Amino acid sequence: MMGAPTTRSFVLLALFALVSCRTPKETSTTPQTGPKVAAPVRAPDTFSLQVLLTADEHGWLNPLHDKKAGVLLGGVHAFAGALRADGYTKDGPGWLLLSAGDMWTGPYETTVLEGAPMTAAMSHLGYRAAAIGNHEFDFGQRAVDARSRSSTFPFVAANLVKSGTLEHPPWMKPYTMVDVPVHGATGGGMARVAVVGLACVDSPITADVRNLVGLEFLPYAQTLERVLPEVKTKEKPDAIVVVTHDSLSATTPLTPILRKHGVHLMAAGHEHRQGIFVDDNGTNDRGDDVVVCNAGPYLRSFCRVDLELKRGSGAGHALTSHTEKIVDVRHPQDAPAPPFDAELATIVEQAEASATRIGGEVLATVGHRLTRGRDGTLGPLIVDAWLEALPYAQVAITNAGGLRQDIDAGPLRIRDIVSALPFNNYLLVVDITGKELKELLANPETVVGGATFRFRDEPNGVRVVTSVVGQDGKAIADDQAIKLIINDFMYRGGDRYEFSDREPEETAVDWREPIFRLLRGLSAKGKTLAPPAGSRGTSDG
Repeated sequence: MMGAPTTRSFVLLALFALVSCRTPKETSTTPQTGPKVAAPVRAPDTFSLQVLLTADEHGWLNPLHDKKAGVLLGGVHAFAGALRADGYTKDGPGWLLLSAGDMWTGPYETTVLEGAPMTAAMSHLGYRAAAIGNHEFDFGQRAVDARSRSSTFPFVAANLVKSGTLEHPPWMKPYTMVDVPVHGATGGGMARVAVVGLACVDSPITADVRNLVGLEFLPYAQTLERVLPEVKTKEKPDAIVVVTHDSLSATTPLTPILRKHGVHLMAAGHEHRQGIFVDDNGTNDRGDDVVVCNAGPYLRSFCRVDLELKRGSGAGHALTSHTEKIVDVRHPQDAPAPPFDAELATIVEQAEASATRIGGEVLATVGHRLTRGRDGTLGPLIVDAWLEALPYAQVAITNAGGLRQDIDAGPLRIRDIVSALPFNNYLLVVDITGKELKELLANPETVVGGATFRFRDEPNGVRVVTSVVGQDGKAIADDQAIKLIINDFMYRGGDRYEFSDREPEETAVDWREPIFRLLRGLSAKGKTLAPPAGSRGTSDG
């Protein structure tokens, strides 16, 4: 009997679907013959850069419909229109479009195609470089390699090396040099801009470690102190920009190092939160300022930082002034943004067509919106489905961070589930004690099925679970033996989970399959899904 689609079937289908998804042609490495091209005219003594920054695009080709507010948020069509409204053109004087990473894993149409449509759209929009985010590894290093080959822009991460070496993987660069046409008071020319990348040092926690074999993430400060002098000496850039896939709180302590090496702009990301930080060094002199900007996620906003630069006594240019802003990408629901051009529209349409062919099956009807997060309704539905599929286990938990989207009420398709659970995980059963269960429930990421619990939050922010009650209504003792269902990402230390069981049962069950089975069963009975209650934890006050 044919079962529900598995992760393997999605991967195989994705490989076929990739053929129909347009991506930029690979740049040939074969030497070309013909007349020699003259070296670019160097930058004038004074010029300006308009640097546009995005982060955590996560494959959002299409906008989010905020029905309550009556607006459409983001999407590549609207994003392209917003760039154009701000004056951006791909080859226009001074423009530089960069990403701080996490380009894919999100909505179904890019997840099932392993990011190919997103990097195709970004290539067409004119991105010049992107930092490597933790979610770039969701489909393994093979997929990173494939996306880097098909993109017109490089992936950069100076702190990402082969384990035990300073050698970089072949699918990335520590930095890239970009020639930007500029105008200035003394005429035009090309500004040589170095774009240095930093990959998130927490990737071994926030990404699946099986996809990071052979890789090492070096500390940011150490890397910048090593690489920036090398870039300045070897490349003699007119300006340097650093793109980092990490939060403002993690990146702003690096500003003294950036200032020391004449870097005045850094892009941040990872935390899915907009923000601008300007380190003025405690002076009124704008020439020693360092700007750090997190554009926010999903192409629903972008940073624009304008830098005015003047040639100094050395080879580079010194900062004379800067302005920065975050631009929101939104428009009324009844007036969607027009496509930027036919090729961008084709990329989106082909991705949609491929995704519909693979995941258009309606599994069931949902009566209420399913919300993600620790206290949402989607997580309990998932872990309850796991318990139904593996009834010999007493409790199931998953990490809230693995649930990536809410699901609207109405017809629920395969693609909706994969968009909400985009990672290729499978289920494990581990043996634990009641005491260990309390410790796991104290993790702020935990969503639980098969149990309820009481807790108190200490002043230092630590959660203490005081009691746990099982499905039979009886308290679970600290020494009680429990079979617990988890996903394999958690077992490998993802989101800081730890398990004492060194020989877990590998069920080979895809973590989405039980929910497919549950929904198909409801549909066969003509029933509408009624989501369970959200939070199963109660505060002691």
